[in-house]
This record gives sequence, structure tokens and C-alpha cells, in this order.
Amino acid sequence: MAEPSPPRGALAQVRLKLNRLAYSRDYLGVAGRGVRMLLSGRFRAFFAKLFSEKHVARPGVAAAARTGPPLYLAGHIHGYGGYDHVVMKALIGLTGAGVNVFRDPRAFMDPKVVPAEVVPAERMYTWDVSRLAIIPPHLLYRFRPGARTAAWTMWETDTLPRGSAKYLNKCGLLLIPSKWGVDCFRANGVTVPTEVVPLGYDPEVFSPRAAGSGPDICTFGTAGALDEGGLRKNVQRVIDLFVKAFPDNRDVRLKVKITPRSPMVKTHDDPRVEVVNTSLTPAELAEWYRSLTCYVNASYGEGFGLHLLEAMGCGVPLVSSTFSAVGEVFDAGVGYEVQYKMIEAKNKIYTGMWADPDNDHLIARMREVFDDRATAERFGVAAARRAPSFSWAEAIRKLTGALSKHGYLPPAAPMRAAA
Repeated sequence: MAEPSPPRGALAQVRLKLNRLAYSRDYLGVAGRGVRMLLSGRFRAFFAKLFSEKHVARPGVAAAARTGPPLYLAGHIHGYGGYDHVVMKALIGLTGAGVNVFRDPRAFMDPKVVPAEVVPAERMYTWDVSRLAIIPPHLLYRFRPGARTAAWTMWETDTLPRGSAKYLNKCGLLLIPSKWGVDCFRANGVTVPTEVVPLGYDPEVFSPRAAGSGPDICTFGTAGALDEGGLRKNVQRVIDLFVKAFPDNRDVRLKVKITPRSPMVKTHDDPRVEVVNTSLTPAELAEWYRSLTCYVNASYGEGFGLHLLEAMGCGVPLVSSTFSAVGEVFDAGVGYEVQYKMIEAKNKIYTGMWADPDNDHLIARMREVFDDRATAERFGVAAARRAPSFSWAEAIRKLTGALSKHGYLPPAAPMRAAA
């Protein structure tokens, strides 16, 4: 049945507004709008805005009356990438599977992003009800995990952030996208039950291109950002190595996709390097993948590697190491393995050890693709055949199965199959 929205205090509304601001990073814009409201004498409107933070409500739209087992979803949806993407797919998949999803009161879900048909219900959280938290390990504490909390989370090095094991062990269950990840969590002192639940992609959107329809000119691609977290992707390094691998070849290209807020990469004024720094819809991103001969991944490590899976789904082979969770999706059967050595991670987010791809070997692999396009196309066909085993439908099936197995949902038999 439909649940009434709980009353919230003014301080709680301010906290949620600050939380949204921290994610949007639109500090100057918000401050400017506030100052203009005050200067124009719109004090009532200013305080109404300050003490009211909407999550999923919108004019004429409310959560549908649903039956089914209740489950709180603790995770933010501010946009379409990263963990927000996983939260969105979990919300859609769980609702489609017949779960009565409630928004955790500490979670923000942007009404401009959440589809009306899956708007979660609203109800005050009680600690004895099942809850799924989808958030990085070092931020899990924000949702105050307890025994009825299952966390779907991951990390990219062999060392968890300091203090995160304490909060992970407060959960009753951890869902981790790879066996490699489970082993790392265990080595870092995590003792609660774990299940391997891979992430997924949409095969209908990221579908393989027609045979022989790849680009006429050999075109490599890579994606990421140049902030502290995104530096892990080594986008600038791929550009540098591309220029070194093909100093004089005119019939080769490199396409680079970076996030809108990322600092701009250095292209060395090479006209063969094309940079896209705008947001792309999933369909546009799929077309971007399909415009590539090969996707180059020089990342130090991946908690799963959604971008790699999407490229594979589009029939694009990879140049990549197999370190971290990548090795459970990619191998020499679907692309070009790159040698690596383990080095210490040193930036504001990561500690521990991760993989440093060998520059010379990566260059050699790119040259292989350039010299033998037929083999690259065969690898792409193999990649497209493998990718659907990691669809979102399969991910939600494993997610609901793990939650049922550990008592967070009733036995799987009464559950509907996710659409």
C-alpha cells in the first residue's frame, strides 16, 4: 500500500540540501541565487527554499502503490554515472522484480533523473527492515549500517580506505562485483558474509555493430577524467603513448571521452586526437564505442569496469591488463592483454598497491591492432558474444538471489523476473 511521506525537521532539510550541493559542486550558482533572493526582498521564498529539499516528489507524480517485500535503498542518484548509475539500475531492477522499494531518508534521488514509474515510496526507516546500501566503502558510514544492511560496494586497490572495514563489518552482508574484490576485502579485515554480484550493462543499448561496419581509419578510444579519482584511468597516459606509437602515421585516430567537469587533457596539438568533454546519453555513448576499432584501458585498477563491458558489448576489442576485477570479464580471448607490474597507489583517494601497465607493451599492442585489423575484428566479435552474460538483468537476478539467500528478501520463488 502507499506510504505517507514522513515529516522532516528544518535542520534535516538543510543537511540534505548541503548534501546535494556537495555532489553538484554548484557552489557559486547556489550562493548567487540565494543572494539575489535576499537582495530582492524575497525572504519567505529564500527560507522556504532553504528548509525544503525534495527528493523524488514532483508535481503530479507520486510513488505507485506497490505490494511485495519491502526493501530500503540507500544510495544517491544525482546523475547518470558512477555509483549513481548502479543505484538507478538497482532501483529499476528491484522494482521490476516485485520488490517494494523505499527511499532511505538519508539518500538523495534527483526528481529530474529518476523515472516516474520507479519513484520509490517514502517511509521512516526502522532498523529492523532490510536495506541495500550502494556506496563506496569509505562513505558507507553516512548511512549508519547495521545488521539489516546489505552493501553493494567495491574498491580499486588491494587496500581498503582507512577505517572502512569497521563500517563494512557492521553490515550483515556485502555484495562485491568480483571474486578478486572479495579476496581483497577479506585480506583487509572484513569478516561478514560476502557474495559475488557483478554489475551489468544494457545489451539493447550497447549492441554490437554490424559485421564489417567498423571505422575505415583505425581508431582507438579511451575514457576517464583527470581529477583525483579519475586519474586512475590514465587517460593522459594513453594520449601520450598513442602519439609515441604513431609519430608519423596519418591513417590512425584516437578518440578521448572525459567527464564535463574534468580538466582538459593535453593533446600535443595532434589533430588526430579528438576529445569529447560533454555528457552523452547511453545511446550516444554506444555510438561512440561503435566508432572505435579498439578501446584502450590503461587503468591502474577497476572495481568492476563498466566502460570496458560496454565497449565489449558494442563489438569493440580491448587493449588492457587483467589486474583487479577486469580479469573476470576480459582476457586474451576478447582482446590484447597488457603486461603490468604492481606499484604503490599515491593520490588523495587511494592507498595500497595496484597495477602499472607496461608502456612499451601497450604501444606494441596498439601497433598490433593497427597492423592487423582483421584480427581486431575477430576479437570484437568474441567480446560481443561474452558481454551479455554480464547484463543488468543477470546482475539483478544475482542481486535478488543473494538478498533472498541471506534473508533480506523472501525466498526467490515468489519474486518476479526482472524486466
